[in-house]
Amino acid sequence: MEQNILQAQENNTTAIRNLQTYLRQISYFDPNITPPPIDGIFDSVTRQAVSEFQYSQGLPVTGVADRRTWDELYAAYRFSLSQNSIPRRVAFFPDLPKNYTLSPGCDNFTVSALQYMLRELEVRYGSWEPVEITGVFDEKTELAVRAFQAQNGLPDSGTVDRMIWNAVADQYNSMFEGIQRE
Repeated sequence: MEQNILQAQENNTTAIRNLQTYLRQISYFDPNITPPPIDGIFDSVTRQAVSEFQYSQGLPVTGVADRRTWDELYAAYRFSLSQNSIPRRVAFFPDLPKNYTLSPGCDNFTVSALQYMLRELEVRYGSWEPVEITGVFDEKTELAVRAFQAQNGLPDSGTVDRMIWNAVADQYNSMFEGIQRE
């Protein structure tokens, strides 16, 4: 019997933590909802946050997380995550085969991604001809890669291995650091 009581208490604490997590996420973007602690204790701050959420959703304001409140809260939580999370990065450079390299004559989507980043970086550096996004590692792409390598003290190969790719990607990503998202 004691085991059942302990299990019920643990389940209740987990449910309250989930409730607090959902409310906390929503409160980051809704100043009318007080951010509750995430401690598994249904205290007055958590009750207030539930009430504020209920009010914002046009639900009966009881401060109690009934089934309807849970459903609305979870939907609002998922929506908030989808609207406010950082975009996921996509890896365009292959993991295999080992020692993979982009070089003149390559013709694939990864070359298009490289060309896009080089075109954007050209605005920062201004030291190479703008690269067209063709998906073909042509002479202009090679010249831009060599210029990038020279600007960054990297080996002058005119090809793109994992090290060069990461350097280009890091420079490209740094262009967007500190930009506020809406």
